[in-house]
Amino acid sequence: MNDILFDKNFGKWFINDVLRAIRKYELINENEKIAVALSGGKDSTTLLYILAYLKKFSNLSFSLSAAHIKIADYNTSKLRDFCRDLNVSYYEEKLNSDIENTIENCYICSRLKRGALSSLLSKYEIFKVAYGHHATDIAETFLMNIVENKKLAALTPKVEISESPMMIIRPMIYLEEDKISQIHSHLNLPYFDMPCPYKAKTKRDKYKRVIQDINRSQPNLKFSKKIIGTLEGSDLKDWTK
Repeated sequence: MNDILFDKNFGKWFINDVLRAIRKYELINENEKIAVALSGGKDSTTLLYILAYLKKFSNLSFSLSAAHIKIADYNTSKLRDFCRDLNVSYYEEKLNSDIENTIENCYICSRLKRGALSSLLSKYEIFKVAYGHHATDIAETFLMNIVENKKLAALTPKVEISESPMMIIRPMIYLEEDKISQIHSHLNLPYFDMPCPYKAKTKRDKYKRVIQDINRSQPNLKFSKKIIGTLEGSDLKDWTK
């Protein structure tokens, strides 16, 4: 994949929304080292493309890399090739087999991968990691917390990790999942299909379907973005950790 498209007219389509999040929440500072947590799914590959685009065309000055934590033996050459084509450094580490055997669900897997990611990137003095979460993810988490946990909480634009120097940032909070799918398809970005063995155990899909139903019945509502606006207008100092 050597013909990656960088069109300066993408601003109105999606770049301006990402820049708005970065500036509003001070997600990227001058000359900072940023790594994208690259799973290979459409969200993380689109985020890596967008940050590479901003590095090329915006007045933001930062270094960019990508990192992948393997939870099994599989070929990651597609991720390496994508990073090479974007002129982005790529780092990779595999969870050892003893740790892999402790994984029982998505939550544990996520925590273990986050710890491994922090350990890997600290070797390169990278302490800020960009995740591909978007407006629809935030809306799903918000609904799930209301129903399952009886609390008002969602994913924040940035969060410090306790007992770790790592900070997570989410530059795509103003982009809905449908928009990200359009970007990914239009640019013919790679997709690394690694089925998650724990996906069936998560409740998130139920709330994803709720949002899909709302969007189908009221396509002009922009439900996920309205959730973001509600959270931003609330007096919650932290949506969640």
